[in-house]
Amino acid sequence: MSRLQSLASSLAAIMVTGSIVSCEPKEEPIVDLPAVEEGLIEINGGGATFPNMVFVSLRSEEQLAVARKNWDLAFDTSSDFKVLINGTTGAMAYETTSSDINAVGEIQAEPLRTEGQLELTFTNMNSILYVDHVENPLSSPVIKAISSIDAENKVYILNRGSSGADVRPWKKIRILEKDGKYVLQHADISSANFSSIEISKNPSLNLVYFSFESGIVTVEPEKQNWDFVWTAGTSSTPFPQALNGTLAYYFQDLVYHNSYGGVSVVQVLESEIGFENFAEQNLSNLTLNSENRLSIGSSWRSGGGPTSAPSIRNDRYYILKDVKGNYYKIRFLALTKDGERGKPSFEYALVKAG
Repeated sequence: MSRLQSLASSLAAIMVTGSIVSCEPKEEPIVDLPAVEEGLIEINGGGATFPNMVFVSLRSEEQLAVARKNWDLAFDTSSDFKVLINGTTGAMAYETTSSDINAVGEIQAEPLRTEGQLELTFTNMNSILYVDHVENPLSSPVIKAISSIDAENKVYILNRGSSGADVRPWKKIRILEKDGKYVLQHADISSANFSSIEISKNPSLNLVYFSFESGIVTVEPEKQNWDFVWTAGTSSTPFPQALNGTLAYYFQDLVYHNSYGGVSVVQVLESEIGFENFAEQNLSNLTLNSENRLSIGSSWRSGGGPTSAPSIRNDRYYILKDVKGNYYKIRFLALTKDGERGKPSFEYALVKAG
C-alpha cells in the first residue's frame, strides 16, 4: 500500500468511527503515517568538498542538506544554559580572563595565532582544550555553562573554522543569561564596538543556531523529526604526544545520531548475525547507546592513507531506535557516486515498528 493510500485509509477510518461528525470548525486530525519499511538513500553531501551537513529521517525517508558554514553557535534549549561552537567547520574557542568584551582584542589573539593554538591541525598538541567534547558536546562544551552571575561569564576568542567555509575574521564573544534567555555579545576581534542579541529557547529543537552574518538561522529539523546527521567535523583520537593523550582533529564522513532527541544506536558485526537475517527476536540481545553521538561516527568506513583510498566496511551494520520506538537496521553501501566523494549511500529496513 502506498503512503498516500495509507493516509486515505486512516482518514476514512476516523470518519467511520464518528470522530468527524460536527460541521463546526475544529482542528484538523493529525494522522501519523506509518514508518517507511525499507529504503535506499544517497546522501546529498554536496560533493568532494563536503560542504553540507545532512539530516536524515528514516521514518519518512527524507533528508535535509544544510551548508556547514551557515552557522557559528548553537544554543541549548534544555533547562541548562550551554552553547556549542561549530565543530563542522573546525571552529575552536579560547577563554580569556576578562568579563569585558571591549578589553579583549588583537593583543590577546596574537599569541594564539603565532602558536597555532586555535588551528585544528595534527601539529596542535593542545587542540583538545579548545573544542567541544566530541562524543557528547553538551556534557563538556569549550564555552563554560552560562552563569546567572554576569561577572562569571568570560569573553572567548573564537576561530570560526575554515572547513567548508572561507577564512573569516576571528570573533570575540561573551554570553549572558537574562530572564530565561541567552544574551550574546559579539564583535570582530579587532573591533572597538560590539553587537548584542537576545536568543530565546525553542523546546521543539535540540539547539537554536546563530550566524554572525544572518542572526538566528534554521539548521536542524525539529528534534522529533530526524535520526542522524552525516557531516564532516571535529573528532578525536588517542595520541601519546598530545595533551592528555588525546588529539582533536578534523574528519570527513562522520555520522552523529540524534542523541539529544532520544535516538539510540548500536553496531552489529556480520560475524555475529548477518544483516539480511537480523530480525525482531534479535533485538533483546542488544544494548543501544543514546549518549555517545559517535556510536556510528566513522566506524562504517576504513580510513585510507597515502597509498589507499578510504572504503566501506562490509563487516558491520547498525541498529537504530528512533523517537517513535521504531527499530531499523542500517548498512552503508558506498562512499562515492561515480567516483565523487561527499555522496555516500546506505540501505535500511524496519525491524520492529514502534
